[in-house]
Amino acid sequence: MKLTTRQWIIVSGLTWLAIGSLLIIKGLKFMMQALVLIKSPPLLLWMGQMAGSITQGGALLISAALFIGFIKGRMVLSKTVQRIVLRLRALPSPLSMAEAYDRKYVILLGAMMALGMLFRFLPIGLDIRGTVDIAIGSALINGAMLYFREARVRTLVQKEEDR
Repeated sequence: MKLTTRQWIIVSGLTWLAIGSLLIIKGLKFMMQALVLIKSPPLLLWMGQMAGSITQGGALLISAALFIGFIKGRMVLSKTVQRIVLRLRALPSPLSMAEAYDRKYVILLGAMMALGMLFRFLPIGLDIRGTVDIAIGSALINGAMLYFREARVRTLVQKEEDR
């Protein structure tokens, strides 16, 4: 299946949006599980002492994770989005999936998935796993918005050229 450059940019954004949303949901589930444990994990207890209660500590952790994800999305993933968009725009349209994504990108996706799977087997507290998943999910959603902005800018430029 061959798609236009704009369509590949949108597909990339939708992929990041879907994965980011799933990670945030997964992270929130971990945080809820950590909150209802009889003996809560140390990070959550520490945040609870700072915030006044364990639930407020959980809210503080979630807020921090969302903020960290936002910063990561704007500072780190924005460069990745720009690199991919520039590469897609440099190629003749329409493109197949093999043409749209280079080997480095596919290896990066595979490595991130492997790291996520590795978390299942490491002895990491639910609060830390939840915080990491929420931060990464937030960053990916932020990156998805950058893809959508690039697709929209391309559409606006195309409309101006057509006039």
